[in-house]
Amino acid sequence: MAERDSIQRPVQVFLDTRRFIHPPAPGTRGPSRDFFQGDNEGFRRHKAKMREQLRASSLRLREQHSALGFVLVQMREDALAKSYRPIDKLFCERNRFALVGGRGIGEMFFQATPDALDALDTLIAERAEDVPQERENPRTGEFEERVSGYRSELGAIASIGLLEAPDRLDFSASEAVEALEKEGAIGGYLVELFRPDPAVSGDAVRAQMEALKNRLASVGSLFVRPVAGLRERRPTGLALSIDLLSAGTPNDIVLLAPDGSTEATERPAGRAVASAPRDRSIRRHQLLLEQLAEEPLVRRIALPMEIAPAPADASESGVAIDLPAPLADRDYPVVGVIDGGVSALDALDPWCAGVAGPLLPGDSDHEHGTFIAGLVAAGSALNPGFADRLEREPCRYFDLAIMPRKSLLGQYYGTPDEFFDQLEELVTHAKVEAGTRIFNFSLGSPNARTRHSYSTFAARLDEIARLHDVIFVVSAGNLDGAERRPEWPAETDKALEMLAQRGARNDGITAPAEHMFGLSVGAVNPPGLTAAVDGLPTAYTRRGPGAGGARKPELVHYGGAAQRTGNDTGLASLDADGSVVRKSGTSFAAPLVAATVAALDHRLGGQVSRELLMALPVHRSTRHPAMMKKPLRPIAREFVGFGVPGDSEACLADDPHCITLVFTDVLPAKRELSFVFTWPSSLTGPDGKCRGAVDITLAYSPVVDAAFDAECQRVQLAATLHQLNETITDEGEIIPNHTSQLKHYDNELPQNLDYTEKYLLESGLKWTPIKRYFREMRGVGNRSDWRLSLSALTRAGAVIPDEGIGFALLMTISDPKGVAPVYDEVRAEVLRRGLRLADITTQARIRV
Repeated sequence: MAERDSIQRPVQVFLDTRRFIHPPAPGTRGPSRDFFQGDNEGFRRHKAKMREQLRASSLRLREQHSALGFVLVQMREDALAKSYRPIDKLFCERNRFALVGGRGIGEMFFQATPDALDALDTLIAERAEDVPQERENPRTGEFEERVSGYRSELGAIASIGLLEAPDRLDFSASEAVEALEKEGAIGGYLVELFRPDPAVSGDAVRAQMEALKNRLASVGSLFVRPVAGLRERRPTGLALSIDLLSAGTPNDIVLLAPDGSTEATERPAGRAVASAPRDRSIRRHQLLLEQLAEEPLVRRIALPMEIAPAPADASESGVAIDLPAPLADRDYPVVGVIDGGVSALDALDPWCAGVAGPLLPGDSDHEHGTFIAGLVAAGSALNPGFADRLEREPCRYFDLAIMPRKSLLGQYYGTPDEFFDQLEELVTHAKVEAGTRIFNFSLGSPNARTRHSYSTFAARLDEIARLHDVIFVVSAGNLDGAERRPEWPAETDKALEMLAQRGARNDGITAPAEHMFGLSVGAVNPPGLTAAVDGLPTAYTRRGPGAGGARKPELVHYGGAAQRTGNDTGLASLDADGSVVRKSGTSFAAPLVAATVAALDHRLGGQVSRELLMALPVHRSTRHPAMMKKPLRPIAREFVGFGVPGDSEACLADDPHCITLVFTDVLPAKRELSFVFTWPSSLTGPDGKCRGAVDITLAYSPVVDAAFDAECQRVQLAATLHQLNETITDEGEIIPNHTSQLKHYDNELPQNLDYTEKYLLESGLKWTPIKRYFREMRGVGNRSDWRLSLSALTRAGAVIPDEGIGFALLMTISDPKGVAPVYDEVRAEVLRRGLRLADITTQARIRV
C-alpha cells in the first residue's frame, strides 16, 4: 500500500472557474411543429374534442358554484419537451390562466375560471386553423406548410379536464380509520392543496379560499394544521394535516402558517402536551373524505404520514468487543445519526460528539441507532474481512434521538410539522456544536409516495438541507418477507429471468429517498458469503427511480445479505447491549456512505460545496461487472445507482496516468461554462486522432417546486464534451463539428442522438441532479482541441433564480493502458496558459 500511496497525485481544482462562464451563443427557434401534419381531418376531430372538454370543465365549475378550478392538461407522449407546452398561446396569463403545478410526467395544472375556459374555447375556434397556410422557405425557395402556434399547441395536448373525486382519494373511510390508529402514524390526513396565484383572477382566488374555510367549518370538530416550516413559512407546495376531533368539540383550524421568518425555539425534552381526543367513527370520516374529495382546491388526499426504521434482519448477539479509542490530539469527521438514540456503551462513548433530542429515558429503542453508530465509528474494525473496502477514516457520531418507540410517536409529534421542526432544530444544533454537515437518515415512510412522485417528506428534508447547507444520506428502504426477491444471480440471463418472473411490484424506494439535495443509498451483498454474490443487489433493497425518473439511489454499499434460515448477513456492528451482532438492511448501507462523505468534508476543511461532496464519491464509484453487462445496464441503475464509492482517500487522488480536474461554482441565468483544452500529447497521434478515456461527473443543486410533483425539478444542468473538429465540404466550405463525444455512464448510446423526451425522462438521463458520463476512444477526430461545456435548461414556465445554480463538475482524463504521463502533461498545459490550479486538499486555504 505504501508504494501505491507514494505515486498518488492530488485531484486538481480550478480556483478561477468563473472565468470560464460566459453568455452562450444566440440560438434560433425553428417553426412550430404540426402534430397533425398531413391529417387535417384528424386535427378537426381533435380540435372539436378539446373544445368539448373545455366546455365540460367550465360547466362543471358553474354547477358547483366554484369561482375557481384547476384543469389538468395532459401532453401527448411525443410532445413532452418544453418547447411544446401550451403556455405561450393557449394557457397563458393574458388568457387568465396560471401554471400552478403538475402531477405525472407531461401533466400540468392550470388555474382557471369558468369565464376563462369559455374564452379559450372561442379563441381556439377562431385561431387554431384547420388547414395550415403555405409559405415560401427563403432558403430553398420552396413553398412549405407553416402552422400557427395555436394549432401547434392544441395538437400537442392529449386531454383537458378537472379532477374527479377518485383522482383525489383512493382509499375508503374504513381503511383511513385503520391507518389513523396505526402505530407509527403522525397526525391526520395529509391533504395537498393547489397553490393558487392571486395575481391571476385574484377575486376568484379569494372567493375559493373562503369557500374552503366554510366547507371545513361545516364538517365540524376539525383539527387542521399547515405542513409548513419552522424558519421558512412559505412552502413550495401547500399541504394540511387534517383530523376529526370528538363530536361537539369546537373547530381548531389553522390554514396558513404565519408570514415571514420565525425563529426556532428550543423544545424541552418530553412528550407533547396530550391532544384533544380524536373521533374514529367511520361515518364521520366518510363525510369528511367526501367533502374534501369534492373541493376544487384539493389536489390529493393521502393517509397519515408514517415514519419508522425499515424492517431489518438480525442474527443472535455475540460477545462484547473493545473498539479502538480516538486519539486525544486528533480531530475526526462527524456524522449525525438521526434515529431513536444510541446506547451509552464503554466501547462507543469515546466516539460520541454530542447528544440531543426530546426523548425521555425508556421511550425509545436503541438497537437501530446503536448499530448505525457502530458502523460510523468502527465499521472497519468490526468487519475486518472487507475493511479495505470501507472508509478508513473513523468518524465520531452525533446522537440525534428523534424517534421514540412506535407506540409513543403520536405523543411526541401531533402533526408532521412538529416532527420536521424538531428535526430542523436538531440538525441546526449538531452543526453549531460540532460542525456536522453530514447526517445519516435511515428512517422512511413506506406509504408516502408512488413511483415518480415527490413526497411532502422529501420536500421538507430538501428544504432543511438547502437552508442549512447540509447533506442527508438516506436509506432506500427494504422489502420485507414475501416481498423480497430471490438472491441475485451472477449470470445476466438468470438475473433478467428472475426480474421478469416477479413482474410489476410495489418495490420502489420509500420516502424521503427521492429527495433532491442529498444522497440515497441501496444495499449490495458484502464479500465472504456463500449464499449471496459479493457486490450484487441484496434481496431486500428497493429500486428507483426517484421523482420524475431521477436517478435514485445514487450509491450502494454493503448492507448485509438477507437472512434466510439463519445464515450470516456478513455485516457486523454493535447491539444496544454492546455485543456484536450481524444485521442487514439499507439502513446499514447508508452510514457506510455517510462516513465517506463526512471524511471528505473533514479532509477538505469543511469549506467545500455540498455539490462537490456529493460528486466526489459518485465519481469514484464502481459496479460489480455483472451490473455493467449491456442487457442489465439500464435496469441496474435502479438498484445500484452508480455503484459502491471508494474511500475518501481514493476520491481525492489520481495516479500518474490520469488527472481529475474540478470546476465548482455557481452558474447564473443566461450563462454557460465553456473550457477549451488540449488533449494530452501522449494520447494524440500525428494525424490528430485522440485516444484514451474520459469520465465526467456533474452534481448540482436543482430548483425544486413540490407543487409540480413528478416534474418538481424545474431547472437542470447538463455537460457536453466536443472535439473541435472541422470538415471540408465538396464546395470547400469548412464546417465545425459540434457533436458531443460523451455517453451516459450506464448507456452505450451516444449523447448526441435524438432521443425522445419520454426516453430521457424514464431512463434518468435527464432531470436528475447527479449525472455521470464517459467515453473511451481508440482514435477519434483530427484535432487535439476540445471543449467541455455546461449549460442549463428550464422547464416550461420556470426561471433560473437570481442566485444561480450551484454545481460541481469533475472531469478525469486517463490512459486505460496505464502508460501515458497524463497527469503531468495536462497539469503543465493548464498552468502554462496562466490558469489557477490547486491541489484539492489545499484549495480551501488558498481561495480567498
